[in-house]
Amino acid sequence: MKNPPANDNSARRITDAISRGKHEWEQTVDAIDDIITIMDGDLRILRANRSAHRLFGYRLGELVGKHCHEAFHGRQDPCPLCPATTENGGDTRRHLIHNELIDRTFEISVSKILSVDGSVSRIVQIARDVTDALRQEEERQRLSTAIEQTSEVVVITDVFGTIQYINPAFTTVTGYTRGEAVGQNMNLVKSNRQDHTFYRHLWETILAGTVWRGRLINRRKDGTLYSEMTTISPIIDADGTISAFVAVKRDISREEQLEKQLQQAAKLEALGTLAGGIAHDFNNILSAILGYAQIARNQIDKNHPLAYPLQHIQAAGERAADLVDQILTFSRQDQGRQPLRPLRVQPIIKEALRLLRSSIPSTIKLIQHIDTAALSIMADPVQIHQVIMNLCTNARQAIDSEHGEIRVSLRDVTLEPTASRPAGPELPTGRYLELCVTDSGCGMDEQTMQRIFDPFFTTKPKDRGTGLGLAVVHGIVKTHQGHIEVSSLPGQGTTFTVLLPAIEDRRSAEVNVSPPVRGGSENILLVDDEHQLTDMLTRVLERLGYRVTAFNDSLDAARCFRDNSGDFDLVITDMTMPNMTGAELASEMLALRSTLPVILVTGYNERINRETALHLGVREFLSKPLRKDDLARTIREILDHGGHPDH
Repeated sequence: MKNPPANDNSARRITDAISRGKHEWEQTVDAIDDIITIMDGDLRILRANRSAHRLFGYRLGELVGKHCHEAFHGRQDPCPLCPATTENGGDTRRHLIHNELIDRTFEISVSKILSVDGSVSRIVQIARDVTDALRQEEERQRLSTAIEQTSEVVVITDVFGTIQYINPAFTTVTGYTRGEAVGQNMNLVKSNRQDHTFYRHLWETILAGTVWRGRLINRRKDGTLYSEMTTISPIIDADGTISAFVAVKRDISREEQLEKQLQQAAKLEALGTLAGGIAHDFNNILSAILGYAQIARNQIDKNHPLAYPLQHIQAAGERAADLVDQILTFSRQDQGRQPLRPLRVQPIIKEALRLLRSSIPSTIKLIQHIDTAALSIMADPVQIHQVIMNLCTNARQAIDSEHGEIRVSLRDVTLEPTASRPAGPELPTGRYLELCVTDSGCGMDEQTMQRIFDPFFTTKPKDRGTGLGLAVVHGIVKTHQGHIEVSSLPGQGTTFTVLLPAIEDRRSAEVNVSPPVRGGSENILLVDDEHQLTDMLTRVLERLGYRVTAFNDSLDAARCFRDNSGDFDLVITDMTMPNMTGAELASEMLALRSTLPVILVTGYNERINRETALHLGVREFLSKPLRKDDLARTIREILDHGGHPDH
């Protein structure tokens, strides 16, 4: 048998190789997930891989002979801007085309194969489904936009704490721009207010792959401190290694400030409630002490051995009464006790400084800068006097040595509607009276200034202050709708600035001259559930010449008045009593006799004040402890101005 010619074997091998190559090429094309089609110049499909058939629901081979736009888009004509019809031959271009039939977006690559004469012989088109990638990119873009625009700070660092990304909120809070922060360590904002143990625990937590949450005190670019609530989360790769950290931070400085104000208000409210709870009984006790001391002093000669101790008993009682008044004042439980009236402050300041001069060493200069033409204010003169005395006394105590100076100034100021001003944002614009008390004393640090108006807070020894003075001042100023602030530095003295709303009233201050104490012969009905008080007041009033009928039970007093309503010229009744309150008793008596003069007395009662008492129809509202001279003048003034009975 003859062997086949060598050229036949060679031709067969070539044919087999071509066949294998074609088969491998077709298998390769069919294995690709992208859609691959080969078309002629009229966009008629000559070959399409399996992905094209599978994605558009055709059986294998059904696409051959169909036009591209017909098979893939359901159109009779080529798609507008189709790259297969618009691109020049030989170039490969990519375009995004959305397929409405299956609601998917494809990235199209088209390459044209040209014949020798330059005509299009074949068109190779590859379409890659990028729908999911585009959606993910859109989500990433939305997330990036949200992070960029959120008010919370977002920081991404590497595992060593080097900043890789910051959002604009970081710049807003810290003052550092992106160029200044990226590439720097997070120590850039570290304040060192937390110790090494704190930061060690933080790093141990996040390096262990656990989220850390806590409060940080950091430092801005300008050196000021701020507080933030921070959550630091590790970014863990697929292999379980930590590649970065993302921190989400919220500036809580304002919230902490409001929380401190709330705590301060709660503290004052609690103390005010406590003060109100004891004030009534305490003032009853003080009324008895002061009244009996006054009676005893009036019955002995001024040279009597008991005169000196009685004088000090009365002085101690007065100090105790002032202490109760101060507690009620700063806790603002007594606002409304005295009506505010137009007041020129200049005479009050000068009178207070005259009193202070005698108690301050001559080596301490007391300097006045008082504008005599300054506007008036609506105020209680007693409380304004207390403000000046307390501020100047505090200034004196701040001067440790016997040498220094205290400056007191008074002037008109106008608060303009500016974005920031030293008077605080709560004051409306307008005219104000500015009182400044400046000392050359020891000064204060920031921590002390934050607590300076707290009740019972003091840096002085126990024998030099109770810590109520500045709290009282604060309460009075707020009651008068004003504002007080303090500026100080250690070793550089302190300035207290008080602003009170001014009124257009430049009249001279009234000169109050107390009239002499006079008595009378009228019949007074006295009602108080405290036996000591009725006994003491009966003695005081009888020594003034009055006839007194006293009751310790308000119901007994009501029955007596119903039977003898025309016998009494004036009624003095306590407010807080069992069975029937003083207000109820007064209302019943006034219903029987509308012109009856009634004086309502209270040690403390949060349900009634001077305004509501006068609205009931009583003639006067007095607070315990009662001073003999004040009570006597009030009685005489009421009876001398139409208070006589109408029988």
